[in-house]
Amino acid sequence: MRAILASVSAAGLAALIAAPANAQRQTSTAPATQESASPTVMTLSQAWMAALQHDPTYQAAVSEREAGQTNRAIGRSGLLPQVSASLGRNKVRGTLDSPTARGDVLREDLDYMSHTNEIRATQPIFDWSRIAEYRQGHARADYSLAVFDTKAADTSERLINRYFQTLLSYENVVLAQSKLQANEKQITAAQRRYDSGEGTVTDVRESKSRRDLTKADLIQAQDALIVARRELQEMIGRSPVALTTLKGAFQTQPLVPGALSDWQAMAMVGNAEIRSAQQGLRISDLEVDRSFGGHLPTLNIVAARRDVSNETLSTRDQDATTNSFGFQISLPIFSGGLTSAQVSQSRHNRDRAGQELAAARERIAVEVTRHYQGVVSGTQRVRALVTAVESTESALKAIEMGYQAGTRSIVDILDAQDQLYRSRLDLIQARLEYVLARLMLSGAVGGLDAKVINAVSKTYFGPEKVVLG
Repeated sequence: MRAILASVSAAGLAALIAAPANAQRQTSTAPATQESASPTVMTLSQAWMAALQHDPTYQAAVSEREAGQTNRAIGRSGLLPQVSASLGRNKVRGTLDSPTARGDVLREDLDYMSHTNEIRATQPIFDWSRIAEYRQGHARADYSLAVFDTKAADTSERLINRYFQTLLSYENVVLAQSKLQANEKQITAAQRRYDSGEGTVTDVRESKSRRDLTKADLIQAQDALIVARRELQEMIGRSPVALTTLKGAFQTQPLVPGALSDWQAMAMVGNAEIRSAQQGLRISDLEVDRSFGGHLPTLNIVAARRDVSNETLSTRDQDATTNSFGFQISLPIFSGGLTSAQVSQSRHNRDRAGQELAAARERIAVEVTRHYQGVVSGTQRVRALVTAVESTESALKAIEMGYQAGTRSIVDILDAQDQLYRSRLDLIQARLEYVLARLMLSGAVGGLDAKVINAVSKTYFGPEKVVLG
């Protein structure tokens, strides 16, 4: 997830001049936007709800879940009575040669209609394969629920990443614009000092060079913002105009529970990927039973009613109705080794599913550890970067005073500004990564739901907003 937030161009890191980044977010001064426009502001929670309604991938997962639930009825159907009916009408034409007592042959023309009507009901009493299929139906339905939870968490993670990427891209544009304005001021100041004989032409050219580079960075940042907005639009169904951003008075919060072992235990129980692997193992285990059922006899109750007319040559011009009721036993003797091979195959597949479950548990344990450390170290990193921003601001002021006194060059000022802007963008990115780590940690333990997203939205975002245009 961090790779997504880190996709802002390296050159765009140097992007803000004297005003603090928090102040810029509070004023919501985006390129070519007006405060009086009062655009509709979308919160993280609202964006998440919109994604659930409009994201095609999520809607496909919903349909897949509903399709999976039909496995319960499919598995149950094999244990219920099977009723079938048949109607037959046959036109019979021909001749019938019959010997007489005198040894002659009597030929008779045939032209009649044969009728056959039958209804048959079969109720399984013992069929081990169908019993296993019934249990498999429930396991497959539970598996589809777990897979849906996995894909729903995937949708939430994609939405959060795209929301955060849009915020970060916006900040990069604002910082690049501010740096461009600062470069213009430095060019004016350097030119003025050169005209008065106090500066050098090198200072002027260096300032112009930095300005031209910043223009290129601004174009790249604006392109990244357009792409980020379009990616977010794909999920929420409309182009975002304004988004709530991080609070100006951003404060990290302690984790509850605080121990990594507690989060690991929660993940082993609630993680959707682990639950889907568990259901996959359950399905594979029941497949062994279903395959082994091919070695066992089956017992069915069979009831039938049959109405016939002119069924055979010997029963011409006769109608008959028969009712039958009884038991039917089927005993497999030899199938060419097919059943044994199927049992062996299903056992190997069960072993594979068990190993996949173990791998899923290890993978989730690593993921929980990574996000947990992201929250813990993220808290420390945010605090360190707050201090770094304050230090670089003081250093820039000192260098500017040194420049006025003639002990510093314009290059020193530009380098100090770059460091300040880099620190400010790093601070914004660190705060977003901290919030992202908390959300991903909740997702890893199976708790990334509306309650968590609403709480994060209220705790870390707004009322500050950014107007995207």
